[in-house]
Amino acid sequence: MRVMKTGMTMLATLAFSLAGASLALAETVTEVTVMNGARAVPATVVVPDGAGPFPAVVMNHGHGGGRQEGGGFTKLAKALADAGIITIRMDFPGTGDSKEPFTEGYLSNMISDSNASLAYMLANFPADPKRLGILGYSMGGRIALTIAATADNPYKAIGLLAPSSDPGKTLALFFAGSEAEFERLYAEASTDKGYADYTTIYGQKQQLGKRWFDELLASHPDETIAVYKGPMLVVHGDKDTVIKQPEVDMLLKAYPAAELVTVPDADHGYGFYSDQPAVTALVEGSFAKFFSENLK
Repeated sequence: MRVMKTGMTMLATLAFSLAGASLALAETVTEVTVMNGARAVPATVVVPDGAGPFPAVVMNHGHGGGRQEGGGFTKLAKALADAGIITIRMDFPGTGDSKEPFTEGYLSNMISDSNASLAYMLANFPADPKRLGILGYSMGGRIALTIAATADNPYKAIGLLAPSSDPGKTLALFFAGSEAEFERLYAEASTDKGYADYTTIYGQKQQLGKRWFDELLASHPDETIAVYKGPMLVVHGDKDTVIKQPEVDMLLKAYPAAELVTVPDADHGYGFYSDQPAVTALVEGSFAKFFSENLK
């Protein structure tokens, strides 16, 4: 593991590095619909100005967040475009502009939608298939890690923001708050109703299907990520109480080659849902630098 600098020193280093690069400072934003079988997946493609093909990154949002993530993913996509990187980001079932019920937002569907979005971008935009990266935030990090653990995945670099990487049962217990509440929710989802009514810590009302529980329980990205052999960046806030430091440490132990950037004063929102210019600058700059260096 290589621990990277934090705070203003890191910001100054990023600013210097990126200022010396040949950056595209404008971009074209295109709203698209990716058809994944019968499922219509709303997505946004951001293309840098200039001559392609460009290195490309697929962005995967967190649980219930949607492809904008409070404007945070919008700004992050612009930061990557400014570094000459094309991106696509999508709404998983039940989020953002998706017309699908939230019960369809289980891991295999989200992974499938992410992969379909990559295929759509490669077929319709000037993305270089030999220079691909994947980015995941929170639950999107679990998606990115799971995709990267497949032997034939096309990605050369993985960027993770507060990734959900612990065993699925541990995450399920965090969602529920206790073993007893988990058992209650799982029993409710196992009835003919087919889902459990759930309220997040942010007040979102969600319907978690039985398949959501079953696939989460079977998920162990910390055990499978060793299949991946490329560069990885983990960005984590020192005030994040959702993805806590021990979970990050577990991932770094499972993948010692990963780089870590610790973001001072960042909770799990990472400035996406609050006004924290220093936090968002460090998050955006860290990923722009990482993907620029590793998708040359």
